Amino acid sequence: MTPKPVETTACRRSPLAGKVVAWMAGTALMAAAPALRADIPDKASGPRASVSGYFKVISSSDPLFAMQADREWFMDFGGGEQAGRHSGSLAVSLRQNPNVRVRLLVWQLYSDSSTLVIGNQTGEGSRKAVMLANWKVYPNSTGLILQRGDYQIALRRANASE
Repeated sequence: MTPKPVETTACRRSPLAGKVVAWMAGTALMAAAPALRADIPDKASGPRASVSGYFKVISSSDPLFAMQADREWFMDFGGGEQAGRHSGSLAVSLRQNPNVRVRLLVWQLYSDSSTLVIGNQTGEGSRKAVMLANWKVYPNSTGLILQRGDYQIALRRANASE
């Protein structure tokens, strides 16, 4: 005797059942979305690096700002970031008493990545700025920390008497 084939029509889904399942899954995802987003920190929630004013280099392992007993480095960012501008001119002063040398540079801060780029105002034969170096900027309680590779520069807000 040969077995009869089993009819599968009783297990077949209706077209409406698939739409209901899809709607329920979509609703569940939308309800869970705010809870998933809560674990992602806001970009603006941490301390933001801002460059403005007059700083003294208090320590440096960067050869661009080599520290010696008779040398003092200062950086003057002027008004800093103003009216949505994240760039400007920078006066870098090297004080070797009684001599002071000042070099005018340009800077740009990319606040989304906290990267500070400093460069020469123009290259030889060009009217465009030329990058000298770029640092990651970390604010601290007394000023800023600039870091590029293994080099680090600690800046403190300079006093008026300096």
